[in-house]
Amino acid sequence: MGALAVMAGLVVAPGAHADNPRTAKAVAAPAPAMIEDPCIDGSGATCRRHALDGFFAGLAATEDGRATHPIRISYFGDSVSADDKIEDRLRRLLGARFGDGGPGFVHVVPPHPYCTHRAVKRVASGWKVHGVSTGFPADRLLGFGGGSAEATGGGVARFSPVTPVVTRAEVYYLAQPGGGDLAVTVDGAPVTSIATRAPAKKAAFAEVPLEGTLGRLDLRASGRVRLFGVVLEARRGIVVDNLGVVNATAKGWAKNRADHWQGQLARRAPDLFVVMIGTNEAGWLAGNALEEHGQVMRDLLAPVRAANPDASCLVVSPLDQVDYEQRGLPPRPALAPMVAAQREAALASGCAFWDAYAWMGGAGASREWRKRGWVVRDFAHPTTAGAHRIADALAAGLLDGYARYRSR
Repeated sequence: MGALAVMAGLVVAPGAHADNPRTAKAVAAPAPAMIEDPCIDGSGATCRRHALDGFFAGLAATEDGRATHPIRISYFGDSVSADDKIEDRLRRLLGARFGDGGPGFVHVVPPHPYCTHRAVKRVASGWKVHGVSTGFPADRLLGFGGGSAEATGGGVARFSPVTPVVTRAEVYYLAQPGGGDLAVTVDGAPVTSIATRAPAKKAAFAEVPLEGTLGRLDLRASGRVRLFGVVLEARRGIVVDNLGVVNATAKGWAKNRADHWQGQLARRAPDLFVVMIGTNEAGWLAGNALEEHGQVMRDLLAPVRAANPDASCLVVSPLDQVDYEQRGLPPRPALAPMVAAQREAALASGCAFWDAYAWMGGAGASREWRKRGWVVRDFAHPTTAGAHRIADALAAGLLDGYARYRSR
């Protein structure tokens, strides 16, 4: 694990504090993620490219001082990742080695009240919100992160990055007939106005003029304005976008128009797109729906691969769950076939795959995780300590793969 082992070697037990020697309790660091990184060009000894090579090449450019942009990880998922605990841990672990790249993509208003972003302070009012799990607009045009915020009588939003590293800002919005204007202020000074009028509806993007480091970004809408989010990032370093939405499902994302989403994917150009979804499906998938899950996943991954064919993608399987309403806490029967379907879809789509279900112990492992304080009472959602174990394992697995890439 190299440098990461020093950071992740001490894991603090739930309720303990690392800076308090009376409460700190060492827990063994989790095993690194064993990530399947398939060959996508050639085979065997003649393989010319693996699924994660695009991401690793970006890390190498950053480490060698050749990078022209921050390394972007877009973390797509459901309520397991929506609170940003996994993503924020990844920001800190990978950022310690490759630099802090800033918050990345941020919703103007979260598409669900429990969606969080820990690298930015955000306040907003006057917006009507839609999301992949809370209701689509009539035109089914949502943003890069599965949400949108629309104002018709004036809406305001303010973003303040937690760390002072942001040197680039961009607004993602809907250009549309009859669109209004968006006034943009940086650190209290007006810098531009974005006209969102257009002959037809389409995703559009506007760079915000910045001089130096951003402290505060303010947006004020007049007329009808629909925003998909803002990007706040540094020139270099690690960025982790939180695209987790509470109650989201892979099938639900299919309602968002693929061509519309693909265009935003191409614009954002993540170096690594992570898909970790299935928490909700695990409770009800069965029969034909379970058999169709693999195709649903392939349909989800298709625009990701088409938008940025030289970049990398990684599917992380659902975690184990037990049915906490049944005597004996039996494992949910859908999980094993779901994991198999996701693995097949990932490898067929040219993506890497991490079987996090097997990593945590397989069927019934969430019972032990509950005893250790790593999942909450539903045996499905990780606590802070559990989320950190997931992020620690994933970061270690990625760095192990990066070390092998550098040694080729």
